[in-house]
Amino acid sequence: MSDGVETEIRAEEWSGEMGRNWLANLQRFESMIAPLGAAFITQAEFRPGERVIDVGCGGGGTSIAIGRAVSPGGHVTGLDISQDLIWACGARASQGTQSDVRFVCADAATVTVTGGPFDRLFSRFGSMFFADAKAGFRNLRRMVRDGGRIDLAVWAGPQDNPWMQVMMGALQPYVAPPETPADPRAPGPFVFADTDYLKEVLHDAGFRDVHVDACMRDMPIGGAGAGPEEAADFVLSAMHLGGQIPEDQRAAAHEALTAAFAPHHVAGKGVLLPGQALFVRATAAAS
Repeated sequence: MSDGVETEIRAEEWSGEMGRNWLANLQRFESMIAPLGAAFITQAEFRPGERVIDVGCGGGGTSIAIGRAVSPGGHVTGLDISQDLIWACGARASQGTQSDVRFVCADAATVTVTGGPFDRLFSRFGSMFFADAKAGFRNLRRMVRDGGRIDLAVWAGPQDNPWMQVMMGALQPYVAPPETPADPRAPGPFVFADTDYLKEVLHDAGFRDVHVDACMRDMPIGGAGAGPEEAADFVLSAMHLGGQIPEDQRAAAHEALTAAFAPHHVAGKGVLLPGQALFVRATAAAS
């Protein structure tokens, strides 16, 4: 990623502080990406009776929604590396009486999940963090039956995401540039914005008939209804980008973010900025 903002994130980071941080801000994170997430669930076209594994299930909202879509007769396994999130997922599912959903805490890059191979593999922003993407996706391929379908939502590049551009522009003066140039194929949220690399990884793993569709939706930064100051609080306290700001510059960074968000605030809806994801679908080729 350009502009001196470091975005390399590895899967194991989600098993610790990042997972706990997501859980602490679960409602705001899920509300923020809900417009893209709803469009992604719709495009996946789940059917009753399908057996699905949801990779990087986070707080479990996607797994529960898929569980409703594949009922009756279907089943969903939500998989995440964060034990904190998996505990929360189980409680959330039980409150919603989702008996056709279960959750597993494990590393998707190496785990063999009981109940596989599955008819479908789904991942909303959870497939971009493997230290070795090709090895990780080869393991994902083993989770899917021959002829099964994989659906991935990944972020388009920062230059195609106005919400990132606004934040990066405001925070640029407060973020130290990385000591070495960023590896464009390092794990992180934008690694698969390079669709040639994405297709290379999928083909290497044994997936074919790859289709990529861009989807743009307005996202409420910091969650629906948040004002500019609340959205700035969220970025600095909850997002990886905000964590790069030195403590003695956070007040100035907060002021800059608030000013940048103010023109995009819509009363009753929040700070609305466009976000673009790539919706990827492919078929598991016969072994």
